[in-house]
Amino acid sequence: MPDHPVPLMDSPEVIEPPDVGMSHTVGQMILEQEEGGFEPEEDTVANFTVTSFSVPSACEEASNGSESVTELLGAEGPSDSAMPRSLENFNLGKVLGEGTFGKVFLAEYKDTKQLCAIKTLKKERIIAKNDIKSVFKEKRILQKVTSAEHPFLVSLYATFQSENHLFFVMEYLPGGDLCHLLEHQGAFEESKAMFYTACIVLGLEELHRNNIVHRDLKLENLMVDVHGYLKIVDFGLSKDGFRYGDRSKTRCGTNCYMAPEIIDEMAYSRAVDWWALGVVLYVMIMFQFPFDAEDDMELFESIRNDKPALTEELSEEAQCLILRLLEKNPCHRLGYSEAGAEEVKAHEFFEDIDWEEFLERELMPPFKPDVSGLTESTRQSECQAWGLMPPAEAISPEAQELFEGFDYSAE
Repeated sequence: MPDHPVPLMDSPEVIEPPDVGMSHTVGQMILEQEEGGFEPEEDTVANFTVTSFSVPSACEEASNGSESVTELLGAEGPSDSAMPRSLENFNLGKVLGEGTFGKVFLAEYKDTKQLCAIKTLKKERIIAKNDIKSVFKEKRILQKVTSAEHPFLVSLYATFQSENHLFFVMEYLPGGDLCHLLEHQGAFEESKAMFYTACIVLGLEELHRNNIVHRDLKLENLMVDVHGYLKIVDFGLSKDGFRYGDRSKTRCGTNCYMAPEIIDEMAYSRAVDWWALGVVLYVMIMFQFPFDAEDDMELFESIRNDKPALTEELSEEAQCLILRLLEKNPCHRLGYSEAGAEEVKAHEFFEDIDWEEFLERELMPPFKPDVSGLTESTRQSECQAWGLMPPAEAISPEAQELFEGFDYSAE
């Protein structure tokens, strides 16, 4: 057993393509409440689950044309010129995700050929579910996240609307989600788990600094960008204006990642995000969930009472970090204090990480996605207006006024 985590990888590895029949989640956002999850009362919004998704033919280091790839994907955020507020300015490619509220398309901005992901929401469904407030809340949080220009948080480029739909134009993250990587590779070595965990820690640090608690951190909401770094996505269940010391009792999230205090409907803090990070780290290293059962009731009992099983093959530092993050008592959980992420970053598991260097993204990631051929496949399909079905009845002018102020474009 090593005395400390092994150093970060020197060179990226090649990842083979996923099986065609695999189900993946699209990280730009999520459409439909995940089975077994909880929908909050105070700020409900639909999660989006992928029904069809294909990733690039392989994931490997992009050895040539890195500048053009960055420009193509808008990997460093929105372009200097603001994105337009009309679907006519985009070519819509394949469907990345689909659900009851709408679809997620891979899209190409015609003027610059920049790729992005466009989430479409049906106004009639939003009105019927009384989710207008939630949609505006998600937009507000995405705007705040984007304005931070943080390297480990997804960017929102623009929002606009048509007579029947709302559109979120998002950064496209071509590497797929962390769930896909684990499904394909199995358990990660500690060095790889350390790299991805560090990305998440820095992302959570920025969210908490901006008084945002995520509340649905999980493998499917962690996406790999064009350079091979992780970004936190999907703020549908997030809550803003949530400072250190604030509490919420809204029961929301995904069962396997829920902290005990959420399950018990106690007032909880942003420490629930650090618990979820502990679950993610455990799954990356152990290739199973720390708490598992035949049904939800057994699962919740396990989360409340059981200690996660750890193997001797894990370093003492990794074992310690997992147990500190999965501390049942939130007041004793790593990251609970006002120091938050600084407390987590100081843990011995991250001894080999230079956090300033990591924040500047100067380290070699475990792999980089292969994005060759993306624009060709996108341009083969012009705007698929047929994919956006009109409502059974026209939306009244009074109802249209409910969406006033939705349009936005990042500068």
